[in-house]
Amino acid sequence: MNIALIVYLIFLIFIAARSAWHVKDIPDFFVARKGASAKAVAGSLVATILGGSAVIGAIDSGTRLGGAATWFMLVGALGLLALIPFAGRAYQHGKYALPDLVESLYGKGPRLVASLVIPVAWTGIVAAQIIAAAKLLMTFTALSYTAAAIVAAAVFTGYTLAGGQLSILRTDFLQACLIVLGLVVLAGFALFGGNPENAAPSLSAILQGAPAFPFNTNFSPLDLFLLILTYGTTYTAGPDIFSRMFCAKDTATANKAVFTAAAILVPVAFVIGFLAVYGVSLGDVQGARITAIANAVLPQPLIPLIALALLSVVLSSADTTLLSSSVIICGLIRLGSTDKEIPACAGMTTKGAGMTPLTKARIVILLNGIVALLLALVFTDIIGTLLLALAVYAGAFTVPILWGLLGLKAKPKFVAVAIVTGGVLALAGKLCPALPGSLGSHTGDILMIAAFVVNGMILALGRERSPV
Repeated sequence: MNIALIVYLIFLIFIAARSAWHVKDIPDFFVARKGASAKAVAGSLVATILGGSAVIGAIDSGTRLGGAATWFMLVGALGLLALIPFAGRAYQHGKYALPDLVESLYGKGPRLVASLVIPVAWTGIVAAQIIAAAKLLMTFTALSYTAAAIVAAAVFTGYTLAGGQLSILRTDFLQACLIVLGLVVLAGFALFGGNPENAAPSLSAILQGAPAFPFNTNFSPLDLFLLILTYGTTYTAGPDIFSRMFCAKDTATANKAVFTAAAILVPVAFVIGFLAVYGVSLGDVQGARITAIANAVLPQPLIPLIALALLSVVLSSADTTLLSSSVIICGLIRLGSTDKEIPACAGMTTKGAGMTPLTKARIVILLNGIVALLLALVFTDIIGTLLLALAVYAGAFTVPILWGLLGLKAKPKFVAVAIVTGGVLALAGKLCPALPGSLGSHTGDILMIAAFVVNGMILALGRERSPV
């Protein structure tokens, strides 16, 4: 396994170096010249979505959610389908990152708020990917959690700052194929008896006592509603999704890619749900539960291949998320420029400075990766870290973005207040402990729902009647 890992890392270094050679300017680095095909964009969407926090975290949650873990990807597919009516307008208004879209819809004030809030939430997403990668490395190597987290962060941070969007798009399609194939193969071995050399449980033993799909005592319709609000909506109005779309060569390409990715996610969701249930039958395991399943059912020669496939998709999701966050941070530096055509970080001219815009952008990526690593060393719960970050983003931005894409207008000050208020309420909802009483036990849920309601009310109060 260690040899396979070394070969894999050398391959990543080669791809990163080759991509870095072709990166000439900021548009190359951040949006791959806006020339990507539907196949490339769809592959990148799938690889990003099927990252460690989604796959590994969902399967790990099987002990609590059972078959209801299927909902994570089903809700994601629903979110992508909901984006299709807005995709054309989003592509036309957007440029390099989500704050560009916000500025186009509402002005520079809301853009500044978006540029401050989104990187905070998205750094948590990057941390979740580091956690997932570390758990994988722990299972297949002798590394401790801390060492594994450092190795994972160093690999994908270096890969991202070297080649940017060009390297991501060049590898994402292959990585998406690897993870889908790996999940299907793993589920097939688990379903049809596994490796006879190992004491893998039978199908009847798997199903007995496992929490059911679609709902069970640990996952109610209210939980699904909240998952749609805090998780599914990020597939409709999330920075990573828009960053993929903005790489497409035109609107039709972006629409086709979004639909293709959603269609792939539906069957994959049920494969993940089955593996989540299967994992429960293995009892207590160390490290990622998906790797415990692989050890239980796969022939030994296939285990390194599955491990590398999983690790590659973790890194693919991590580099996309890291790049999205870093693009937005770079965008803060160009605020105040009178040239609206200057892309993010290009406002940092070389006059009077010794570094090029690309160098400064890479420094931002490096610092962002270090912060995410520090978070991953403190928090080790993948799904908890993921959902906390997504909840803050969803409560802050989903309503304003969809409001603008529907052609509605609001005064910039009201948009900024709506973003901040929604984000604060969502964060309070995730962190608030259960209070006494039947209603008190749902305090966090009430605050989460209030984030969206209050957000919409503030926008309605500040609505402008002028046409778009």
